[in-house]
Amino acid sequence: MTPVELLPGFERMLEVCRKYGLALYQEPPVSFTPVAGEPVAGLPCDPHLSAVLTRVSTLGLPEGFFLLPGKAEDGFDLRGVNEEWRRDWPEPFGSLLVFAKEQALAYYLATVPSLADEQGIQPVVWVDTYEDLYALPIASSVDRFFDTYSHSLERQVERLNFPWDVPDLVGRDTSLVKLLRSGRFDFLMETCQEAREWVGKVLAAST
Repeated sequence: MTPVELLPGFERMLEVCRKYGLALYQEPPVSFTPVAGEPVAGLPCDPHLSAVLTRVSTLGLPEGFFLLPGKAEDGFDLRGVNEEWRRDWPEPFGSLLVFAKEQALAYYLATVPSLADEQGIQPVVWVDTYEDLYALPIASSVDRFFDTYSHSLERQVERLNFPWDVPDLVGRDTSLVKLLRSGRFDFLMETCQEAREWVGKVLAAST
């Protein structure tokens, strides 16, 4: 397998769920899987996300996030949700590629195609759509998100609020920290002082 197909962070999350007996809902992959770089509602699909969807069509944790399926009968799928997202949200948020949602809450996970690296790999943000629309940068890639989330799950006995309560885990992602220090995500946090303060904690934890 190529490096992008190995997905060690994704594998670690699956292993943590098995180790701690966490109920992880999974469905097998479907025939439709967006290819890396292929447009999804007008934006290129992230390579890691494409690789994950070749293994599962969706997965999720109770009281956690669930991955949007590559295809669904009711239209609530990766392409359909992103088409609606483009219509509903202004820029720069309209140009995020949404790939997951927190259960029963208006919090989403999305990649940032405009910040893709030379391999097309896109960083990940956590998006709050309740009041003041803003996004927290939480990982330098989809696979790194799974790795950070798996470490957060290991602390679940403390009832942590992801990602707010784990700036130290996010700060382990050196590639993301480099982007944060250069201000690459500032355009997604301009309206939220709390988000900017959280980023300060991530940067402090990274030193």
